[in-house]
Amino acid sequence: MSVMSGIRGNPRLGYRTHDAVVIVPGIMGSVLEESDAPGTRIWGDTTVARSWFSGSALRRLQLTPEEQEGHYGRVKATKLLDFATWLPLFRGVERYGNLGHAILGAVADERAVREFPYDWRLPVAHNAGLLAEDARAHLERWRASEAHDRAMRLHPTEQEPAKLVLVAHSMGGLLVRHLLLDPDMAALVRACVTLGTPFYGTPKAAALLNSGRLTSSLGIPLLPARRPASAAFGRDADDGLRALAVTLPGIYDLLPTYRCLVEGDTARRLTAEDVVRLGGCPAQAKAWEERQLPLSDRPLLSDDHQLLVGSAQPTVQSLRVEDGVVEQLFTTPRAKGPAVNEWGDGTVPICSAKVPKVRPAGQPIQSHSDLGSADEVVSWVAEVVREGDLSTNKPYLGGDDEKPFGLDTPDGAVVPDEEWTAVVVGEDVPAHSAFCDVEAVGARTAWKQRFWLQSRDGELRAPITLDRPGLHRVTFQPPGGGAPISQLVLAIDPRLDD
Repeated sequence: MSVMSGIRGNPRLGYRTHDAVVIVPGIMGSVLEESDAPGTRIWGDTTVARSWFSGSALRRLQLTPEEQEGHYGRVKATKLLDFATWLPLFRGVERYGNLGHAILGAVADERAVREFPYDWRLPVAHNAGLLAEDARAHLERWRASEAHDRAMRLHPTEQEPAKLVLVAHSMGGLLVRHLLLDPDMAALVRACVTLGTPFYGTPKAAALLNSGRLTSSLGIPLLPARRPASAAFGRDADDGLRALAVTLPGIYDLLPTYRCLVEGDTARRLTAEDVVRLGGCPAQAKAWEERQLPLSDRPLLSDDHQLLVGSAQPTVQSLRVEDGVVEQLFTTPRAKGPAVNEWGDGTVPICSAKVPKVRPAGQPIQSHSDLGSADEVVSWVAEVVREGDLSTNKPYLGGDDEKPFGLDTPDGAVVPDEEWTAVVVGEDVPAHSAFCDVEAVGARTAWKQRFWLQSRDGELRAPITLDRPGLHRVTFQPPGGGAPISQLVLAIDPRLDD
């Protein structure tokens, strides 16, 4: 079943393009299965809470020695994620049903839309090659169809065969960047849309390699400290997370390539040696550095690039390393003057999501995961697809009079029956009437509860205690009718055992 079967809202009426569309998800956004055991998921399983605690999911996701040598095929990406899921530090990933449905309302026929799931563990360049093949084949099939010919005849001005529109979230935009380096492929593309793509990486990828040695941004360990008795005799889940991360080329391809490593009053770019010092694999670190060289002096994208950057969310923007341990910093270093807080979407800093000579179409006040699903974003994407008047859709992305608010939640797991806090940042939030709603995600029984904000230590905090394990969505509704902001939080019961 396609993610586009999950409908939320109604497609906007109007002209429908005759072009073909490919949706490219972000990291963690594709279901992964064992190739020799169809239906056996190693990523995208509903038992995410239990598997993250036990570490079993981590071991199955690790690249085998053969895969690390470039012999792929053990794992197959089967479809886009069909429900929300979660990864420490990177937090959650929402499903793409809302985006897919909005795009369906902008094309002439549902056969014009193609989803491209991929094995996000592997190198971006490898997956970009597969994307190029898949997108070209999709365009050829669509051009050969009667539905395409009929749609082309109805186009108000265009009598040329369809081209491609590439819509990418997060890591998916890196695949698109590689694809567009091929002039033949670039000639087939009418437009590309990137949503929260870390073109220059994210410091959280570096922190993930160091994950057994740090805590989350709110001071909570990435996974609960208490373990069942059996865990005392094996690798704990935090170390298992780092053991997974160091094998994945896809994680290395998310490492920051801008000046993010703070040393005293200056900052510099990461080197392969730094990555090893953080806990990375020497061979993988060297390969990552070599993969970056061909891109260092190449233009990122074509002139037909529509770019959205999430903003106003507390975001790790740089790092400091002391005795091999990463300290996450919420400021962006400057060549001259002190570092400044430029914010971001909670995962990708603004400085990484922008590219030279491409003016962002907007900076929606959204979290990284919501950039692929928020109503105001997907409505704008649909206008790009249908070749609409984008100037009339600026309100969907928030106007100048909209005050920015941010929502910060733990990027590590929380424990049922133990209090933690959601932090709201921004000006003029009326604490007496502001709140966060928390709802269970993917649970058999619906559960939702409201937690009121309180002023603590100069910040607005919502003390939250969950009485059950599982994935939860925390949502803050800004006063004055702004778009809601949400983050996913995972609660793990330490009493669980394999």
